[in-house]
Amino acid sequence: MINEIAYLLLKVFVWLIAHLPRKLGLKLFGMIGYIWYLLDKKRKKKAYNNITTKFNRNIDKKEANRLILKSFTHFCQSMFEVLWSIHINLEDSDKWFEVEGKDILEQIKQSKKGTFFITSHFGVWELLIPFLEKEKVKWHSVYQPIKPAIFDRFMKEKRLRFKTGNLFPMNKALEGIVNAFKNNETVGLVIDKRVPAEKGVVVNFFGSRIIVNKNIARLSLQAGVPVVPLFLVRQKNHYKVIFRPEIEVKKTGDDIKDIERTAQQFMTIVEDIIKEYPEQFPWFYNRWKPRPYSRLIR
Repeated sequence: MINEIAYLLLKVFVWLIAHLPRKLGLKLFGMIGYIWYLLDKKRKKKAYNNITTKFNRNIDKKEANRLILKSFTHFCQSMFEVLWSIHINLEDSDKWFEVEGKDILEQIKQSKKGTFFITSHFGVWELLIPFLEKEKVKWHSVYQPIKPAIFDRFMKEKRLRFKTGNLFPMNKALEGIVNAFKNNETVGLVIDKRVPAEKGVVVNFFGSRIIVNKNIARLSLQAGVPVVPLFLVRQKNHYKVIFRPEIEVKKTGDDIKDIERTAQQFMTIVEDIIKEYPEQFPWFYNRWKPRPYSRLIR
């Protein structure tokens, strides 16, 4: 009973936020980001370290702090946009989305194969779902459950509100992914989530080693479908959806090297898009936290 009341209150709060005009909501949540920036010295210090040691070792202090502030405000604004997007009218949504790589989008629509979309915790990635719906691209997504449970329940309902796609939990995704590709449908996955060493492979990311999920690279090698990077970034009055060219995934017969090479290809593309829009990446996130590394086992 208590959980249901809490969930009802959450939905009322979301309804109120989601009905704010976009311009006003971005301003209000930008102010929240500014206050967060002023108060959270620990994350600000982490962001400064990441920017000055990973992104640009020659950046001056003033420019680094400007980028940190933009990163904080962008993150809070993107939280508003996740809620605001619930009420986007798909029939009137052309004004919200600009597409870079329209030829790639058309190839996907006409393809007789499925497509594997890879994206990142960058920009406003949650808005990719209404965009794909608008374009009538049959989509599915692999997700990691979040806590607390009422937030997880709400996010599932939000992502499935169009009733055309499915969500596959990370630990049970394989069967759903295989069936989606058999039906010439698309599957999207955020590839830069930190994982335990035994589940990962080491790649270079902004000049330092990190661990990413090896199973994503392994799946892309085995699936036999196009792998297309897909991102969404905020512009002043709309959003830019960015399709990058299909990644050439090669199988040489050496499974370990193939996985390592493919995972590096993926993260290099993520690094490149972050360099274009650095203010839309959460630099305060401890992405480069040292972890032990176990060699891949065949």
